Amino acid sequence: MAISVKRVKNERGVELGSLKVGDTFMYDNRVGVMVERNGHAFALDLTTCTNFRKTIPARPWIGQNYGEELTPSTIVLPVEIEMTYRVVG
Repeated sequence: MAISVKRVKNERGVELGSLKVGDTFMYDNRVGVMVERNGHAFALDLTTCTNFRKTIPARPWIGQNYGEELTPSTIVLPVEIEMTYRVVG
């Protein structure tokens, strides 16, 4: 899947909590989208299709490479994305 990111010139970072469901953003060079499940809005990492988490150094003794989930006060960069996909098989 190819992801093309179009950044709006002079766009400033905003708090994650200010984004609406369906809004896309960048954080730590990864693209995410705000989604809602059971009335609860949260950030989804489009790379892994899991809850968006901060990256931390690898901790092989616990088998985990990800830190805590993004908080509503986390500063993110709003972006518009265009996704292209193809069905295989």
